[in-house]
Amino acid sequence: MQLRLDRTSRVPLYRQLAEQLRRRILSGELPPGTRLPPERRLAATLGINRSTVVSAYRELAAAGLISGHVGRGTVVVDPAQHRESRAPAGGVPWPQLFAPLATALYDPALEDAMIAAARPDVISFATGQPAPECYPIATVRQLLDEALHREGARLLQYCPSEGYPPLREAIASWSQQAGIRCTAENVLVVSGSQQGLYLVARALVEPGDLVAVESPTYAGALQIFRAVGARLLPIPVDEFGMRVSLLERALEHRRPKLIYTLPTFQNPSGATLALDRRLHLLDLAARAGIPVVEDDPYRELWYDAPPPPPLAALDQAGTVISLTTVSKILFPGFRIGWIIAPWPVIRQLALVKQLVDLDTNPLMQWAIWAFLERRLLPPHLEELRRVHRERRDLLLASLAAEANGALHCRVPAGGLYLWCELADGIRARDLVPEAARQGVAIVPGESFFVDPAQGRSFVRLNFTYPAPAALVEGAKRLGRALSALREARALLAQASSPIV
Repeated sequence: MQLRLDRTSRVPLYRQLAEQLRRRILSGELPPGTRLPPERRLAATLGINRSTVVSAYRELAAAGLISGHVGRGTVVVDPAQHRESRAPAGGVPWPQLFAPLATALYDPALEDAMIAAARPDVISFATGQPAPECYPIATVRQLLDEALHREGARLLQYCPSEGYPPLREAIASWSQQAGIRCTAENVLVVSGSQQGLYLVARALVEPGDLVAVESPTYAGALQIFRAVGARLLPIPVDEFGMRVSLLERALEHRRPKLIYTLPTFQNPSGATLALDRRLHLLDLAARAGIPVVEDDPYRELWYDAPPPPPLAALDQAGTVISLTTVSKILFPGFRIGWIIAPWPVIRQLALVKQLVDLDTNPLMQWAIWAFLERRLLPPHLEELRRVHRERRDLLLASLAAEANGALHCRVPAGGLYLWCELADGIRARDLVPEAARQGVAIVPGESFFVDPAQGRSFVRLNFTYPAPAALVEGAKRLGRALSALREARALLAQASSPIV
């Protein structure tokens, strides 16, 4: 849900907010039962006065669209009962027909972060994108001009669902350099690795199946596995990645359908699975006959030393399904990724892909093929690593100067994120709106855990997307937010102290 308020408009802010929420309720985007953010939190996130949110909520309540409940907060009610509903008598009651998927996947913590990040005055540490200044725009413009001049008619038509054949060959060759034994028939091109993960989940997981995941792990993966009805088995992560010994212990009593891992510069923790643990994991999976899904979008973004070989390169038993993408190293908007897996898996995934996406953009596939075939990617990666390393170090230094010990961040050897633990009992759910009030967007740790309570003292910060000046200013704003929460806690403790 994106909420945008125009402060230059003659329409009062509370009416703008009420109207945007009203449209989302009547369209079914906010189905009955959805809890709206608390007034104070939404006000802080949008950078407006609480009275503005109160007025908007009152207008919606008077219209019969929301209702306040003690213990439940403000909840969307069935707009089909609303007397101003535009649906004609006997029309389709859309909200009643929607599957409960949207409600089940609603993450209020992530929602707060995204609302804040959409504000133009906010510095966003909430994104997951590389440095925009490093986008090779001029090179891509030349490549696309060449592609359209040489093969425009063919590249603007459908291509095989498995992917543009020359790109599949180039991906296989690129992967072989990392030690992955594969050919073009082991490659499926997808519209970003997020789609690839969804295809894997749809092809392999049935409602009620158990899926082992790292804890914490990528929030999008948790959403996908929940969407297909999986039960989740969290395996803790430390500074050396998944604690595979705990997975081994769990396998003595439970048998997951698959194991999902981000072994290299993990999102959100930044941890890298140690080589001995990689071998142990593959041995466990092979002996138990359980597929391992290796989500590997950050492998090329190392800043100190290359990481251990990918699981797909160490795999001797054909248990690994490997996913990666160009979104973190070239352009997020290209939406090009790929899956490498045994051929029977690729064949099945291609059939599932045809249900949702006949093919992935051929023109963009041609551009990625040119990057790989003409060896344009290695020098680009060298520059990207240099810029990202500098920004990582700058944000770490700025936070050390501004956070006054309230934020302890792990130094990642690669990837895009700082994983930070809050001190002094500060909770992420309180910091998100206070940070938004100060003009900075962050992602709370709750969104990355099967049990959100385990993430209450963590936040994730992206250090690659903001420019250097924004990193410094964002750290100052975050420091002010932390100081405000510390002062509030101190006042609360003083007020609750017994009088003697």
